[in-house]
Amino acid sequence: MFSLKEKEVNTGRQRELDLVKGFLMIMIVFIHSFQTIAGAAAAESSVHKIMFALFMPTGACLYLFTMGFGSVFTRHSQPKDMVRNGIKLLIYQGISNLCYAAVMTVSYAIRNSITGEVAGSREVFEASRYSMLTFVNIFFISGMCYLVLALYRKLNVKLGGYIISALIVGIVTPFTKLLISDNQALNWLLDMTFGGKGETSFCFFPYLSYVFLGYVFAKVIRRVPENEKGAFYKKSGLVCGIVAVAWFVICIVMHPGVDGFFNYMIEQYRTPGLVKVVGTFCSIILVFAVAFFLMPIIEKWKFVYNKLCYYSRQISKMYAVHIGVYWTIAGFAAFYEFSVRDCLILSVVVLIVTDLLVQGYLKLTDKLKG
Repeated sequence: MFSLKEKEVNTGRQRELDLVKGFLMIMIVFIHSFQTIAGAAAAESSVHKIMFALFMPTGACLYLFTMGFGSVFTRHSQPKDMVRNGIKLLIYQGISNLCYAAVMTVSYAIRNSITGEVAGSREVFEASRYSMLTFVNIFFISGMCYLVLALYRKLNVKLGGYIISALIVGIVTPFTKLLISDNQALNWLLDMTFGGKGETSFCFFPYLSYVFLGYVFAKVIRRVPENEKGAFYKKSGLVCGIVAVAWFVICIVMHPGVDGFFNYMIEQYRTPGLVKVVGTFCSIILVFAVAFFLMPIIEKWKFVYNKLCYYSRQISKMYAVHIGVYWTIAGFAAFYEFSVRDCLILSVVVLIVTDLLVQGYLKLTDKLKG
């Protein structure tokens, strides 16, 4: 049995969160291989579509959920801290875009200086460079969500307000995505906010639901004693697991075939409605429960456990760097269309290289500070 205490009794580091975020980072690296360096055949392959469909119920939704969750446990949880973090992430968005375009340009130029320009690669390069300069990634969404959280904290919004807000966002998203302008600049802003036209990779408003629910879930966890978390996750994981599986099966039945299911899921990934929010929320709670019960097993594999915790702590840096590594590969390869097998192999390579680059950065900054 478990019981929610009146006071917060569980305020330490939640180890299952580290496992969830660590696995999430690995999943992100694999998915992005098909979204950056894959050829048309690989991008349209069943492997990519099935992987994406399985990843979709969590993915960026889980990233934003853990951000809301982590905002409760961080030492920097005051509104001014959240505003500072939000602005910092928005700046990171701009810097990362410039860096992605730069590494792609440099690697492509080096390739051309050695072998000469590959026919047809110039058009792909210019399109990719424009895409990178206008890229909207998780930093923008996280930054905007931090600013909203700061406002909610400043207004002392109760937990019920977060839940109601999450439901409202899920209900109105199908309508707000209809906000489309003929003005290109205005439409870009509307698209990165509501996602109606689908010209930017992400939009922030629909993902507020996951941030709010992550915040609420963290508040609940803080009232569950550590020795009762097993019982809590058994009950919540079972209920949410049943709902998540039912939602997933219904989606498959209503959108049969790999292509139909993939197309539906990718639309819902950008602009999730209330049903998607509920289904994803239950999937995320199931993931947390599974991570909690797998923890004793994974802890025995010291290397794996330490790596997952490391990926969790450095997830923002890992996220930023791995995309740059992919675009460096694309430039050196003159935008060669990699196959499914190539993408899977290079995913492992990129994960290792990203890990080493982040470690090198951390060691360098430690030396500079010392």
